[in-house]
Amino acid sequence: MFLKKIRLQNIRSYVDEVIFFNEGSSLLWGDIGCGKSSVLLAVEFALFGTSRPDLPAELLLRNGSVKASVEMEFLIEGKKIVISRFLKKEKRGIKQLPGVLSV
Repeated sequence: MFLKKIRLQNIRSYVDEVIFFNEGSSLLWGDIGCGKSSVLLAVEFALFGTSRPDLPAELLLRNGSVKASVEMEFLIEGKKIVISRFLKKEKRGIKQLPGVLSV
């Protein structure tokens, strides 16, 4: 699997950011609080949703936002795969909307 890019919209400290990855190994580095863990949590959310009890939607949605999304694009055996997941703030809390998988 080769992760090509990930797009974060209203995920934690990210308003609208696209992060591109080169082939080979990648290193996330920076000061404390700059968003390294947010990128890793977004990858986990894209792959598994909010199924883990210790990764609630409230932890992902940017403060003051009503919608959020993560779109992850990667290659497996030469095929382009895109996973999109969405969050929406409602009266009763933050809800995970149906995701999209395209090959």
